[in-house]
Amino acid sequence: MSSGDHHSEAHQHRATSRRPRGERSGEYSWEQTFDGRPERFTMRWTAYHPLGVAYDVTEGPFAGSRFFLYYAAEGARTRVTVVGEFVSPTLPEPEIAGAVDRFFSKEFEQDDAALRRDRASAPGA
Repeated sequence: MSSGDHHSEAHQHRATSRRPRGERSGEYSWEQTFDGRPERFTMRWTAYHPLGVAYDVTEGPFAGSRFFLYYAAEGARTRVTVVGEFVSPTLPEPEIAGAVDRFFSKEFEQDDAALRRDRASAPGA
């Protein structure tokens, strides 16, 4: 799902910007509706294939947060585990965990839908 425009379309991202920062790292900025409001997000990422990807959030409702997505193969499926420290410049501390859950639930739901569409439209599907 990290395939440029395909990723942006799957997540309904607007006004996207991608900048490489090295062979395995970059910065991705976008706008999307989050909790009913338009928000701008910017994240710096570093890939540690095949283990996962580290993120530093520099803009948006989770600015200042750092997290890691771990990938673990389970047969034909992949388990994704998110660990990190989440903070927010705009949300009260008691609301952050719920907002993070909503954000990642929507992200994974959109990834799953895009992967299912890709499989269904693949030759021989």
